[in-house]
Parts: sequence; C-alpha cells; structure tokens
Amino acid sequence: MKELKKKREKVPRALANRLSRISAYSLVLVIMTFLGLYAGLWLDRLTGMAPNFTLLLLIVGIVLGFKGFIEEVILERRAKA
Repeated sequence: MKELKKKREKVPRALANRLSRISAYSLVLVIMTFLGLYAGLWLDRLTGMAPNFTLLLLIVGIVLGFKGFIEEVILERRAKA
C-alpha cells in the first residue's frame, strides 16, 4: 500500500515566498481597482454627476494598482540579481 502513494515534492521556501508575495500584490491590484470603482459610484450618487467620478476614480485605482505591482516586480528583480 505504501508503494502506491507518491512522494510529494517540496517547493523551495524562497520560491514559495516569492509566489505568495507576487500573488498578494496581484490581489492589491484588484482591490485598488474595485475601491476606485466603488468610491466613484458613491461620489456620483452623492453629487448626481453620472459617470464622471466613476471613470476618474476607476482609472486612478487601476493606475495605482499597476504602479504598486510594477514597483514590487522591479524590487524582486533587483533582489534576485
């Protein structure tokens, strides 16, 4: 019975840390986008100016999310070299 079980390969700790850090920043990118969208919708509802704040804050959220993600990738590459 023991012969049938496959041995699990362990992922190196450095690789696991790197992958978890990159996935966390991907989550931040998504969260920033949705925060910009919902803040824009809230301000549009508050002011009565239909798509103005939604579009503006959605773009700001996307830009800030990508900026943070790209900065982390650059830091990761510098640390690797």
